Amino acid sequence: MSSPVVNNTLDHLFRHEYGKLVSLFTNRYSPHLIDKIEDAVQEALYKAAKIWSYQPMPENPSAWIYRVANNQLIDFLRKDKKKADWDDHATSELDKDAQSLELPEESTLVDDQLRMIFACCHPAMKPSEQLMLSLKLLCGLSIKEIARALLKKDEAAKKAITRAKKKFKEEVGELVVPKGDEIKSRLAEVLQVIYLLFNEGYKATEGEKLIKQDLCEEAIRLAFLLTNEPSCDKGELQSLIAMMLFKAARFPARMDENGNLLTLEHQNRSLYDEEYIKWGWKFLKESSLHEGSSVYQLEAAISAYYTTAKNYEATNWKVILGLYDSLVKLKPAPVVQMSRVVVLSKVEGPAKALKVMESIEPQIKGNQSFNALKADLYAATDDWSKARLYVQKAISESLNIAERRFLEKKLQSWIGK
Repeated sequence: MSSPVVNNTLDHLFRHEYGKLVSLFTNRYSPHLIDKIEDAVQEALYKAAKIWSYQPMPENPSAWIYRVANNQLIDFLRKDKKKADWDDHATSELDKDAQSLELPEESTLVDDQLRMIFACCHPAMKPSEQLMLSLKLLCGLSIKEIARALLKKDEAAKKAITRAKKKFKEEVGELVVPKGDEIKSRLAEVLQVIYLLFNEGYKATEGEKLIKQDLCEEAIRLAFLLTNEPSCDKGELQSLIAMMLFKAARFPARMDENGNLLTLEHQNRSLYDEEYIKWGWKFLKESSLHEGSSVYQLEAAISAYYTTAKNYEATNWKVILGLYDSLVKLKPAPVVQMSRVVVLSKVEGPAKALKVMESIEPQIKGNQSFNALKADLYAATDDWSKARLYVQKAISESLNIAERRFLEKKLQSWIGK
């Protein structure tokens, strides 16, 4: 097999198997050994790359990597003299583990990853640490990739992950899926991390690309993993999955062939992913079987109306405004209030929307998105001088290259009006 093919296969394995193996070994041995476990999996991948560059890849490369990593860990446990709390992993068990030549069944691997999701989102960690640890241990991203994805310096990302892993070793203890009353609050933290991960990919705050699709795909994958646990597979999770699928369905149409941002009005809806939409409907319908409206359910319903309208003109703005009215009561965050203003301008006109903008400005205190929206509303009222003023402010504050290019083109089209 040629080197490029090997590298591509390994890259695929690293992305999809790394989290499985790290979760499996952490469950089997101890969170205290997380550094050794990561080293063992990475070493196994390195050996695979080296060996498979000159001899055929085995039929089950995942099982090969598992055996190599497992044996390396057992060697470490046998040689280490310090005897940490995993000392109760008796010699006889190590011998048994050493004979475990076959990769465990898929259901076992799924259970291990479920427990790892909750461990990465342990309440002892800050939300940013939960997010980075999930990217590192469950998604297999390197520190450089995490730094690039979250637009942090390598050294800053490394320090943050080191702090998170220290808490992981000291606070997590046995990896378990919480039960009873605890599951509700812990699941909320897990869903919030998945939500942040998806949103960072859906509209990157900085960088060259507006969409980081790999982050969105990882968020969807982690959410689907949770559906394997009955105590998690409730309305909140189903709604979050539905929301992500409806939004992800629009990815193929959000940028043109030159990487320019396309708004809903100018997107080619024939490019929307019908399979994602079909699954989005399935999860949204299932979520409606549970009592009460949640934030995720309302956001999923809004995404459904945007994504499934026959065309932009057919968008049911009145229904979407009603959904936003409910959402603002549950989640009065600036981004939600601004999104509601956009819809309000379609239903009651831009002048009314501008008045609402003024009322919420003290809370929001102006930012790039706020100024960009204000520019659009002034343009809609033919107040072009103010429109140009605010779009210039938005351009100066934009950290995303694709978005800045979009705003600059808009400003060019407004010159002379």
